[in-house]
Amino acid sequence: MTKKDSSYDGESLTRSQHIIAVISLTTLCVGLDYILDLRGMFSLGAGTFGLLCGIILSDRLNIDPDTNKNWTNLILPLAIILLGFGLDINMVLSNQIGVAGLYTIIITIIAAFSCTLVISRMLGIDRLEAFALGAGGAICGNSAVLAVAPSLRLSSKQTGSILAVINILGLATFLSVPLLASAIGFEPESAGIWAGSTVHAVPQAIAAGEAMGGDALSLASGTKLTRVLGLLIVVPAAIIYSSENGESGNKISSGISRIPLFLPGFILASILSSFLLPETIAQNIEHLGSLLMVPILILIGLSIRPRDLLNVSKPIMIAGSVSTVCMMLASAIALVILM
Repeated sequence: MTKKDSSYDGESLTRSQHIIAVISLTTLCVGLDYILDLRGMFSLGAGTFGLLCGIILSDRLNIDPDTNKNWTNLILPLAIILLGFGLDINMVLSNQIGVAGLYTIIITIIAAFSCTLVISRMLGIDRLEAFALGAGGAICGNSAVLAVAPSLRLSSKQTGSILAVINILGLATFLSVPLLASAIGFEPESAGIWAGSTVHAVPQAIAAGEAMGGDALSLASGTKLTRVLGLLIVVPAAIIYSSENGESGNKISSGISRIPLFLPGFILASILSSFLLPETIAQNIEHLGSLLMVPILILIGLSIRPRDLLNVSKPIMIAGSVSTVCMMLASAIALVILM
């Protein structure tokens, strides 16, 4: 009995140490992002900092994979539901971004997804990984990848490699859009829609819009938030896409049983924020969801060894890069034709 108690105490101590480590890293990443923003300096974002910290420290903080998965599965649904409070359905209903903006979003999403799936198949990338990569590029980066990963039943290593690529490409897109928009000669309105339809993360899309001046800021924000509504389609699509049952009836019943609980919560949150809650309260709740994404990305990073990441991510990086270029070209051509 004494040995059993001792073993249990040791396990509890280790678990407590890991919890403290993750909380400390989360505080560090959020604090660093806040300080950089406060001083007007460029920031990768707290989530990206968290993913990088997790990968770098994965050899030192050896968290049990099951424990890591349990923590992620506990926090992720709540985080995604809270992010739903950042969506404003009224923005779509009021046609704030215009017909050109809506068509550009649709063209961008289709181009990103189709190109990713085709290139991934040519490179021999697993079809479920390809779907997650397409979701990240087409919809909203990290949040989209994490939203579809449970339905696709991706491992932490698979999810982590996709997130690493998505963050790199998201940063490249964020930095290049303002420069390319100026070189192409886009008006602020077109430039804002282009930023909102191509840049992955909401804060980066807003920052890109701000850098281009004029109406670009409001249009980048509106376009990006409208694009995030694609989560309502892509999560159920992930369930259907990953189904391996032969009969269509079985596919439907299996798909319904696998709908993640956060999806109806996400929909309810977006309805509440759009029609019932004051904007300030909805924004604060959404900000809490963004903060909860940081420890999730840290945990995913801790499940990946840097040497494994380099080997796994090469074909995914190629597919993601080609898809990103195709996405930017498709949306730019759409804007030239429609605006």
